[in-house]
Amino acid sequence: MLKKLLLAGLGVSVLSLSSAQAGEALHLSVTSGLPDNHVALKIFRSRFQDEITRRLEEKKAGSIVWDETHAGTLSHFGGSLEAVEDDLSTFAIISVSHETKRLPLQDMTFHAPFTTENCALVGEAYHAIHRNLRGMTGQITAAHQTYLSAMASDDYNFIATQKIRNAADIRGMAIGVVDPVSSWVTGAEGLPVRLQADLLGARLEAGTLIGALLPNTEMRRLGLKKFADHYTRAKFGAQVPFIITVNTRALKVLPDALRSVVLETASGFASTSAQDYCAAGVEAVDILKSQGVLTAKLLKSRRFQWADALGPVAQKWAARNDKARRPGSKAMASFMSHLSAAGVTLTRDWSAPAPLDAVPKMTPPADQVSEAPAAHAAKPAAKHASAPKTKKPAKHH
Repeated sequence: MLKKLLLAGLGVSVLSLSSAQAGEALHLSVTSGLPDNHVALKIFRSRFQDEITRRLEEKKAGSIVWDETHAGTLSHFGGSLEAVEDDLSTFAIISVSHETKRLPLQDMTFHAPFTTENCALVGEAYHAIHRNLRGMTGQITAAHQTYLSAMASDDYNFIATQKIRNAADIRGMAIGVVDPVSSWVTGAEGLPVRLQADLLGARLEAGTLIGALLPNTEMRRLGLKKFADHYTRAKFGAQVPFIITVNTRALKVLPDALRSVVLETASGFASTSAQDYCAAGVEAVDILKSQGVLTAKLLKSRRFQWADALGPVAQKWAARNDKARRPGSKAMASFMSHLSAAGVTLTRDWSAPAPLDAVPKMTPPADQVSEAPAAHAAKPAAKHASAPKTKKPAKHH
């Protein structure tokens, strides 16, 4: 009964935002399926909610009270989109990996691994594509929402019960994943097991998983050091797991000053939130090290080989969207172009056809690979057009 009253109250608040009396604080609601201790919520509060409140007060245009419903109170991971669509909340932090059926374009970055660890570059490129590419936000609009911004996370890496120094070390091994990154694991002949985040620790402890592939910040939040003490900096890159949307009808009835403040804050959020996320990722690794975790990293040559072994991951994603008359290929090409223009040396150009000999062959044993001279180990990858021979930025597409 209490939940029904909560939902009804939120629904009324979304559609009556313009009726607040002069001098009264205006209530704005935000929902997500995230647990309250998630780093994304901390960043959203400081960079979005607090910033809107500050700017509005600075303009002496009123005050805001934020009504938050997270951790499944109103919507689970895959329910935030529907909550805003049904006028139950003003804003949503949407987990794109749990809305792939209704938002098939928004999980784009998960189909283009090994780009860059720079969260800001990934977030800004993704945001620019959503702002400028026709058709990119069509499914969001269909859900009665307006796209506001993106939130890029920190780099995805491994934490495991044993050493992972190259792709050969996960061949035939069960790796826990939370987001749609299974293809990253199968490309190295590993066995991805998709789970809810809070189940990873128990599975590692039980020995049914040898490792997990997820952001550094999640390793820290979930306390995975208790169950696994080997960390590998794989450099799969920053991703965009969340987008921020607003109920379109609610946005239209906001007071003019508040609507302007919301849009101004949203315009810079992709950059500031990404910077905070990257900083949190660096802090998470420092804490893991202080706790005694053993660290390693993939050799550059092995990252190139791993990337090429993934096959046409991005191309299949683009083709599916193109077939449905969505801008899949254009979005991926634009993403690659944005990163190249920003100076990123692409491990693989995901807008180009997959290498003809892209097969998951990671033949050298891990101990030999880790000891091989970098120049010698890089030769196989240098044959592919997608693996640049120099450090010059990749060409625009």
